[in-house]
Amino acid sequence: MSTSDPYYTNLTIQDTFKQPDHPSINFSFPKKSQNMTVTTSHKQQKRIIIAGGVAGGMSCATRLRRLDEFASITVLEKGPWISYANCGIPYALGGVISEESKLHVQTPEKIQAWFNVEVLTNTELVSINRADKTVVVKTPEGGNEMQYDVLVLALGAEPFVPPVPGLKEREGVFTLVTLGDLRGIETYLTQQHSEEKKKRNAVVIGGAFIGLEAAENLRLREDIDQVTVIEREGQVFPAQADREMVFPLQKELTKNGVKVHVNANITSVTSDSVQVEGVGEVKADLVIVAAGVRARMDIPQQAGLACGKSGVKVNRYMQTTSDKNIYAVGDMVETYHQVLGRDRQVALAGPANRQGRLAADHICGKQTKYRGNVGTSVCKVFEKAIGIVGASSLQLQRTGMRYESVIVHPVNHASYYPGSERLMVKILFDPESGRLLGGQVVGGMSGMVDKQTSVLATAIMGGMTVDDLEHLELAYAPPFGSAKDVVNMAGFVAGNLIRGDVEVVHASDFAEGRQKLEDYYVLDVRSPAEFAGGHVHGAVNINIGELRERLGEVDRRKKVLVYCAIGYRGYLGYRILKQEGYDVVNLDGGFRAVKEGGYDEKLQDLQV
Repeated sequence: MSTSDPYYTNLTIQDTFKQPDHPSINFSFPKKSQNMTVTTSHKQQKRIIIAGGVAGGMSCATRLRRLDEFASITVLEKGPWISYANCGIPYALGGVISEESKLHVQTPEKIQAWFNVEVLTNTELVSINRADKTVVVKTPEGGNEMQYDVLVLALGAEPFVPPVPGLKEREGVFTLVTLGDLRGIETYLTQQHSEEKKKRNAVVIGGAFIGLEAAENLRLREDIDQVTVIEREGQVFPAQADREMVFPLQKELTKNGVKVHVNANITSVTSDSVQVEGVGEVKADLVIVAAGVRARMDIPQQAGLACGKSGVKVNRYMQTTSDKNIYAVGDMVETYHQVLGRDRQVALAGPANRQGRLAADHICGKQTKYRGNVGTSVCKVFEKAIGIVGASSLQLQRTGMRYESVIVHPVNHASYYPGSERLMVKILFDPESGRLLGGQVVGGMSGMVDKQTSVLATAIMGGMTVDDLEHLELAYAPPFGSAKDVVNMAGFVAGNLIRGDVEVVHASDFAEGRQKLEDYYVLDVRSPAEFAGGHVHGAVNINIGELRERLGEVDRRKKVLVYCAIGYRGYLGYRILKQEGYDVVNLDGGFRAVKEGGYDEKLQDLQV
């Protein structure tokens, strides 16, 4: 091995291949790589090893080369693929993405040709010796030791497999994270179908992003019959979103033939079924485990790097807090959450890419700080979509943060222009300062859910208040939006609440027992036809256009709960009654929040 090879500069053969304490690895002298690029320069080369490719690792490697033409950069990748679109894997499973090759973003050959970066696939990081600045790696041919000046860890996260009896032992159980997982499922289903020529039943364990994407795409396959989602908590997206915002998604899954069991505890798994407490046997020829991920912390912990509950600890430059020469990025780290005010894992592609880029900046002397996360995400569920940003009610409650919320139902663009559809938007905010804390948007696939979510994400990242939302000047033309934009409307309603122009209660307050309907005089200000189609228990119907003339019918002895379809007429009724001296509250989000939020059984009387 020539010492002019960039990864072994200034090392003797004895230093390079010193036998470490890993008896299970067969160490041998590797042959010189045919692809190894030899770069000569009068400058001292900085030896940078990046362990892990895909989002964080590859964005770090390519940014490094753009900033430093002379650094020696090696990327180690445990698997055979250096850069692929793992977020697209569920859609490849369903045939929406017809060719796996479309998921391959970069190849080792292209990375080497364009960026002069050495890519070593099928090369696994085994251990780190911080004192000597060396790493031990394992390849199919054996193992060796490599020297670094700077080490970047981009090891990602691994799927969490619940400790359910029989789950790990049976055939046909897969995760859905890598191209290897995708190929494994395809091979298994092909073999099963060729043997018995019948459709299979699939069970998905977990009801968040990957689980619901997997369920939809399994339903699209011709070789799959029944798809069942099993979620341990009381709703899909249990931590990320609020119940009334995800209930439309659960209905959409059911509408498309997917069975959904929430509050469902799996007790055991057999060769052809899953046993669920309170449900019984669910047939399962195929099981996909999508129960979340856990940061890969074993190697960092063995190297003495500080780790938190959910990931490796890093500073704002993505340096590990234990070693200034080691950086960590992506799903394996804890970073600052701007809303919750604490470090936590955020397993998303966007943050991983930015972190890799910023780590490269700092390695090259730039003082660019990572500003933290707000957890912006969006998910397609058949013809519905949900966008999520910031904190949910549950997350705010767990951290002890005070908050208020409002729900609005604006249309995505001018209602008179063809194709408009109504969205459901919830924002959460500080009740005193008005600072925006979270947002959730639900609508159809043509409802531009992603656009509204992105605007809210920008507002949260900028530290904006609900008052700022009112004053945002956003692009408008009838095909694209409304003069009073969706986000403006959420700001108007929240602003009214903070300024004392309205007092609200939420459907969830009654459904979850914090309020009692019998304590209120319930007033429905919709039309008689709307009222006849369903209304809140015990409600009295007085059309908003008649309310002023019929005020004498409203009982002053009780607090009045006024509501309409989506909240606006209820707000008008509130203002009339309040100024007439009534003790009154408006039902946030109106009757639509009752129906779409899944509170029908507890709050609604049906009349046909």
